[in-house]
Amino acid sequence: MKRNKYLSLLALALTLVLSACNKILDDLPDSRTEIDSPEKIEELLVGAYPNRFPTYIAEMMSDNVSEKTSFLGISTLNTDMYFWRDNNEIDGEDNTPTDYWIACYAAIGAANQALESYAELGEAARYNYIKGEALVARAYAHFMLAYLWCKPYNEATAASDLGLAYITTPEKHVFGHYTRIPLKEYYDAIERDLTQGLPLLDDSKYKQPRFHFTTAAAHAFATRFYLMKAQWNKVIEHADAVLGANAETKLRNIKTLNAVALESRSAYYTESTNPSNILVGTARSALAYRFQTHKYSLTLQKMAEICSPRNTHPLNFSNISWEAVNSALGDGAGNIVFPKSNYYYKYVNRSAGTRVYYSAAVLFSYDEVYLNRLEAYLMSGNLDQFRSDLFTYLIPKTHNSSRPNEAYPFPRMTFERYMTQAALDRRYQGRGVDFDPSYPLSTRQREWLQAVVDIRRVEFVQEGLRWFDNKRLGMKVVHKVGDGQIELTKGDPRRELQIPNSALEFGMAPNPR
Repeated sequence: MKRNKYLSLLALALTLVLSACNKILDDLPDSRTEIDSPEKIEELLVGAYPNRFPTYIAEMMSDNVSEKTSFLGISTLNTDMYFWRDNNEIDGEDNTPTDYWIACYAAIGAANQALESYAELGEAARYNYIKGEALVARAYAHFMLAYLWCKPYNEATAASDLGLAYITTPEKHVFGHYTRIPLKEYYDAIERDLTQGLPLLDDSKYKQPRFHFTTAAAHAFATRFYLMKAQWNKVIEHADAVLGANAETKLRNIKTLNAVALESRSAYYTESTNPSNILVGTARSALAYRFQTHKYSLTLQKMAEICSPRNTHPLNFSNISWEAVNSALGDGAGNIVFPKSNYYYKYVNRSAGTRVYYSAAVLFSYDEVYLNRLEAYLMSGNLDQFRSDLFTYLIPKTHNSSRPNEAYPFPRMTFERYMTQAALDRRYQGRGVDFDPSYPLSTRQREWLQAVVDIRRVEFVQEGLRWFDNKRLGMKVVHKVGDGQIELTKGDPRRELQIPNSALEFGMAPNPR
């Protein structure tokens, strides 16, 4: 029998989040909704996507950042993440670990409520697309929690490694006593939701598809999920479903981005109409502003390390340059930001100058899917396809610094001629020594993997994905501090964020320290 559900979206968040989350709720509506129709469940599903970003905290823990000698500002969050310290702040605009934890569990709560309300609809099978989106969204939020708070997946130890609580029912009380399940069981639950939800999706139901888990977005998520699990054939299978026959036409054209006026680049990069974007998210966040102004962030020296072709480009020509370098924005003080997060603000008290920031960011792109597949080709031994896709990817991403006005100054035959298997072996001989994943690597896999990881670093700088690579590949992370440095090695428990204090108070087991 269908029951009328009266609930507040505000209360829905409260049922799953921590008792300390009251501070972030001022900007949420307290409108009561009777969830008794497909349209109202669809509205509820808007809340099934975390309304905070993990980008800043992930980037600050990674090896993409360093210490500025001159800086505009500093924050506790910036310092804590750079030094890999526990942080329990709640600050809506900085998107702290606790903020993101709350946002993920609130999103999970919305997905679970949508699933319950869907089950009570008459002729529920007609609305399977609702169930599909809710299941995939629930899987995504749980996966992102594991990415930050759990060890990377290791088939040999997953049965004993700590996962988190996998919540599948709407909560009726403030965050209760939840038991952390083993990481293997946790990942199995993610995979179950993902694989059950994906075939139910119906892209025709979305007015703004790039803000939802469309079929393409779900497959993109699957490539990231299976990359973490090192299931290479699954990565390729889901990437093929997204990329189709003409994958190169879906890749981000950096020359097109750089042709956009400086003040409009970040908006163009994150536009839902941008053909390279698969899933775009919005959040209360000052993401781009924080990247530019904080002491510990991207420096000129670190940018040279990331974007120098001598360091990171497989075609080691003296006159080749990464096109991405030309999209970076900076000032005379050494503050650098890539136009990857569009933000705006609104005043809550104009006389006092108090304002609230909001941002948009790309959650999944065709470039990520393409590079996930590239790595999977290498790891599965398909070297010919690896080289072919590598050439295809590099052509529009680079330019000839001596002939900058040509659209594609290095034709494909240049890559084919100078990047033979033997040439790649020579170029990357002895490389990849920083990698220590949970699975074995042959000498060639280790060395050529350096090419993939370097390209990913250039492509996704200031998007948080470098930390994903640092963790899953067991890379040591080094941060400059004054004239010295600090290190975070594989196995250091600080690579996993500490469970927020309020969750610990309700009985959730902490991460080791």
